[in-house]
Amino acid sequence: MKAFKEYYRPIGKACLLLCVAVLGSMGSALADGLTPTRIPVIYCTDLFHPHEDADDHFDLACIYSIEEFDLQIIILDQGLRQEACPGAIPVAQMNRLTGRSVPCVIGLAEPLTCPEDNGRSQDRRYQGGVEQILSLLEASVTPVIIFTVGSLRDVAAAYNRDPELLHNKISRLYTFIGNSQGQFHEYNVNLDRNAYRCIMNSTLPVYWVPCFDGEVWENEGAASYWQAGHDQLLASVTPTLLNFFLYMDLKMPVSEKFRFLYRPESVEKEAFLSQKRNLWCTAVFPHAAGRRYILRGKEYRALSSERIHDGDQEDSPFHFETVRLYVDDDAVEHVDTLQGRPIQRFRINDAKRYAPSMTAVTGGRLQDLSAQIEKNATAATP
Repeated sequence: MKAFKEYYRPIGKACLLLCVAVLGSMGSALADGLTPTRIPVIYCTDLFHPHEDADDHFDLACIYSIEEFDLQIIILDQGLRQEACPGAIPVAQMNRLTGRSVPCVIGLAEPLTCPEDNGRSQDRRYQGGVEQILSLLEASVTPVIIFTVGSLRDVAAAYNRDPELLHNKISRLYTFIGNSQGQFHEYNVNLDRNAYRCIMNSTLPVYWVPCFDGEVWENEGAASYWQAGHDQLLASVTPTLLNFFLYMDLKMPVSEKFRFLYRPESVEKEAFLSQKRNLWCTAVFPHAAGRRYILRGKEYRALSSERIHDGDQEDSPFHFETVRLYVDDDAVEHVDTLQGRPIQRFRINDAKRYAPSMTAVTGGRLQDLSAQIEKNATAATP
């Protein structure tokens, strides 16, 4: 508990409501020195240190990279585990590198007991995630985007406490979870099956990004899973950002969390760059920002409209299609069934080009983040 408390910075409800009401969608924009016309975002993640899956660190970096996002809070999934393996550590590192002050809070500790469970029976110290979701939505003057890359627990509990608020204030809910064909219980589903049933059977504006389509590690077109080499993703990043990932990979002690970021290049670099990474989320995030996926020469990018050049070709690696989804009592997915309700589901456009384009877009996100980090380092230099 001590290690977690050192890095977790709770937010008083009254202070939060006042700040968000005054700033609206500006959020932390002025403090960050970025444009004040950004999209308010709540990010829910099963991020840990020591890590369980390294893709969560890549996801965090790419969320920070998108300047259109006003990242208002990070909900750290599975509160009990967070106390032992605090995801607040990589959040603190990313804040240090970028000069930002994005807060984080731990979520509910235990799975919901039924799809209608609001989580109030769980220990008080795990209520922060649900309460912050509700407070931010209540105070926001513009609709909010929510991403969930772990379980749906805290969002489901918030929905069960105030469904009307979530209907009125969420513009899109991107859920990276499940199996498009319902052939097995995907990992994130198993974290909280009742939360999955609650959200996926609700009438919230869900943008469903299944992790797999087919068996484990299979993607037949209706899932976001792909693989990329670290050398492709990190070829052009700043040394401090590479050290962020090396710190994670080596499972370094908490005492080194900041000092390690600024150390000289090490022998571990080559071994790390030779690894491959399973990815699901990083190149999908720009879709929520309204970015356009284009081909410039032979290079794939995801750019805001003002950065599009003459000659750029629209070439999105995926789209969302309307399907009817029902998740049954066993948390098994059924698509295009009469019991289902309409949601938006992820669909690959071209299987052969999918992985290369998603890898290139992710690499571009990390390059942009590197530029932000270097800008912050220059500004911090006396």
